[in-house]
Amino acid sequence: MLKYRIKVHVELEECDENENHEITQNSDGSFSTVISEQDAISIDMCETSVLQTAYPTIRKAVSNHFSQISKKKPK
Repeated sequence: MLKYRIKVHVELEECDENENHEITQNSDGSFSTVISEQDAISIDMCETSVLQTAYPTIRKAVSNHFSQISKKKPK
C-alpha cells in the first residue's frame, strides 16, 4: 500500500508592506497576508491569521492530490 508524506512550510517575517488582511496568491503559488505588529504579537490574532492564510494552500494541495489520484489507473 502506498504512503504519502505531507509537508507544510509557514514563514512569519518582518516586512515593509502595508497591512492587508486579504489573502493574496503569490507568483510562486504560495499565499500571503500582511498583519500589524500588534496582531503579530498576539497569540490569538497571529494564530488566526496563519490559519486563514494557510487554508487556501491546504485546499489547493488537497484538490491537486485528488486530481492526480483520479488520473491513476486502479490496481
